[in-house]
Amino acid sequence: MTPLQQARRYRVLGTGCALPGAAITTPQLLARLADNFGLDTRRGAALTRRLGIETRHLSRAFATRLESPMQGARNPDLAAAALRAALGEARCQPSDMQYLIGHTATPARPLPPNITEVAAQIEFAGCCAELRQACTGFANALQWARALLNEPDARPVALVGSEVGSVFFDPLALPDAADQWVNLMQMGDGAGAIVLGVDDGRDGAWLEAPFYGHLGGQYGAGFTMLNGGSDYPALQAGRSCLDFSHDYHAVKLRGGALFAAGLEAVRASGYVLSEFKLILPHQVNGRIGALLGAAFGIAPAQFYVNAHQVGNLGSAAIWVALHQLRHSGRLRLGDRVLILGAEATQYMYGGFVYVHGPDA
Repeated sequence: MTPLQQARRYRVLGTGCALPGAAITTPQLLARLADNFGLDTRRGAALTRRLGIETRHLSRAFATRLESPMQGARNPDLAAAALRAALGEARCQPSDMQYLIGHTATPARPLPPNITEVAAQIEFAGCCAELRQACTGFANALQWARALLNEPDARPVALVGSEVGSVFFDPLALPDAADQWVNLMQMGDGAGAIVLGVDDGRDGAWLEAPFYGHLGGQYGAGFTMLNGGSDYPALQAGRSCLDFSHDYHAVKLRGGALFAAGLEAVRASGYVLSEFKLILPHQVNGRIGALLGAAFGIAPAQFYVNAHQVGNLGSAAIWVALHQLRHSGRLRLGDRVLILGAEATQYMYGGFVYVHGPDA
């Protein structure tokens, strides 16, 4: 498909993120699995070396086989915390916003929408909507946001991505499921948010040229949530919870094409790679900078990576990484950062250009 592209720019009023609890190292996580479930964790240790995830934040303790999120670490709790941080940085009150858009693959419940509880927690009485989407939820939500911000007298729009995928893992399924080991060692929990405003001509940080597309419908899904929908309203035999199925061989085969499509969309908008200070890709794993650098002939140092510290945060990954980069001290006024998102569920891609400003 030809990606949806927009040449206009929008003001970045504020960003924020929320991560549950203290960081958990890979040895600590593997020790919990061994101690609490008697698992042989050598496969997990081997995957860690390949994936490069050193720490992550989790909404569950992995003390029992099936767990709900810990107090304060539910999906809407994390989303609300990230939004409060973004609104605080933007010096906005919830009442200043015209719309709130959420995106997540792991809502607290199928209904009511997760975002309605988020709105209630931050005391936002306006309109809200939710996308059931994973890693490129941010890019799809931006297409909605730009339509709202293009209206006359538009007020700020807030976007928040949030995931608590750890609660879907069944530790006892790990011995017989290589894809579940990949999921477990790769993923983290958390939320990230951004508040966008219209181009008012003042100095500040900017979001430019948002785009969104997909490779086409000819491929099977690379990442799937099993059970729980109208196709499979009951749990399938042999499965104890709603878990993810990960065709990681297919994802590895087609993942590069997603980033290549994103680069082509950016070039079609008139940008050249040499004008970007950094490239922020979807945080697939802690080695994504080295992998993409080798594939596209770009120095690994030009990629910003935080997955080694927080894991793959799915729908929250781009907003969390952008927030942390904005406050890392690595950017100077006017620096441009290319954001490249990629999603394996049905091979979607998207992104935008971030221009650093004095508000960060």
